[in-house]
Amino acid sequence: MLRRVVITSLAVINCLPLLLTLPVQAAPAPVASGSWVMVPQSKDANSDGFIDGDGGVPASGALALQPSTTYVGAGNYIAQPNERLIGGALSWYLDPAGYPVQLTACASTGDNYVWTISQGQTIVKTTPERTIKKKTCKTTVTLPEGDYNFKLTVKSGNAKRVQNLTATVKNYLMVALGDSYASGEGNPRNIEAWLTQAGSFSPYWDDDGCNRSARGGPAQAALRLEQSSPRTSVTLIYAACSGATVDRGILGPQPAAGASTSQVEQVRSLIGTRGIDILTISIGGNDVGFQSVLTTCALAANCPTAKAVTLPLSEYQDVQTGLQARIGQLPASLARIAPCFGGPCTLGNGSKSPGLVMNVGASVLPMPYPDITRAANGSACSYLTIDQADFTWARDTILTPTAPNPYPYQPSRGQSLALPMNSGTLNGAIFTTASTLGWNPVVGIWSASGDSSTGHGVCAADSAWAFGLTGITGFTSGSFHPNVKGQEVIGREIAKVVGVQ
Repeated sequence: MLRRVVITSLAVINCLPLLLTLPVQAAPAPVASGSWVMVPQSKDANSDGFIDGDGGVPASGALALQPSTTYVGAGNYIAQPNERLIGGALSWYLDPAGYPVQLTACASTGDNYVWTISQGQTIVKTTPERTIKKKTCKTTVTLPEGDYNFKLTVKSGNAKRVQNLTATVKNYLMVALGDSYASGEGNPRNIEAWLTQAGSFSPYWDDDGCNRSARGGPAQAALRLEQSSPRTSVTLIYAACSGATVDRGILGPQPAAGASTSQVEQVRSLIGTRGIDILTISIGGNDVGFQSVLTTCALAANCPTAKAVTLPLSEYQDVQTGLQARIGQLPASLARIAPCFGGPCTLGNGSKSPGLVMNVGASVLPMPYPDITRAANGSACSYLTIDQADFTWARDTILTPTAPNPYPYQPSRGQSLALPMNSGTLNGAIFTTASTLGWNPVVGIWSASGDSSTGHGVCAADSAWAFGLTGITGFTSGSFHPNVKGQEVIGREIAKVVGVQ
């Protein structure tokens, strides 16, 4: 036994020189391969085409006819499918430190990595050293807007490799002001249930008082812009409110909607002195009494010569006179809004406000009103009690950008009347004033609906981009407002103006 142990030991000793001379396997050379993207701020958690926020979601049945009135999930920093915008206004949180940027080292090879973030010669941030694994190869940092150098250093043993990336951190701050055509009236989040199912309906809004919906055109445009590039993000401030006018909405409180301050003040309180890049505004329809026109036309023949049945046009001798008076006042009202976009602002009650800060190159995009008057074949609608002559008159004297003066109106009985058009049309006032103020109107909202050979009005059946009378089926506020397709078109046309097809 002793001899065997000795022989075995000698054998091991004799082999040691061979083991010691085996080459040491070198660590593989590192590879530094990084990339970066902006983390979306307008988030679509379930890819349904609509922004989700962190303002709570119904505990059950969010998209059903009768969603739960109990909301869950608000404030947890997680965007859930169908979750309301934060406070009805924000797409996501505004962090004073800046905007989240995701740095990725997953395509690199090595043991660990570090990102060094610089502006010029100044290092502003260095990330902790992390291993290159699937679960740890991505890092998120928060940075103010600006130009940066992202240096990725990858180590493997004693070797290292470096990659430098130049980057511009950019978040588009988009603000949406205005009335029901901007707030998404007619398109609550659960609109599809109302369209496809029978039963009692409770609209699910992102903001109940303003009937504001993430299915509104401006919100859809914000999401289109967000998804157009991974190198930019979009923060939406959504203040549009159904029923708004210049003085009760844009420049003053709107008590009927539960708004105790103007939309300008609401936005200022949320963003402070942050600069706005894109501002959409839909206003004027309520100022000139468009709802009063619809109500009167539904109840009275020869609408333009009838006495209006509701305010504000009931203050005038007839609808036509009232419309022309109020359209004539609209350019001056819009001009009172303009100083609020970039400078001190005079509110509707005469008090002063700091106004909103606009970035260099910012766009103010007034939204004209779409054509809701034509059938699919392009002819004037005849709908319920409103005949073709009155729909033609409404299109030609309110919605078309230009109109003859005087306007030849043919009543149901008697000779043609020459109606004075000294103030022009609602959309004409919007376009003309926009040009004067240096604003860039979303022309496509009118041209897509009003200049096309196919009509998209309330009587256009499957081609309709607006609802007709919806009160019969339990959804009164949707009447004569853009429907699902109409708001999609509005969103698409806004996005086109800011360069997104």
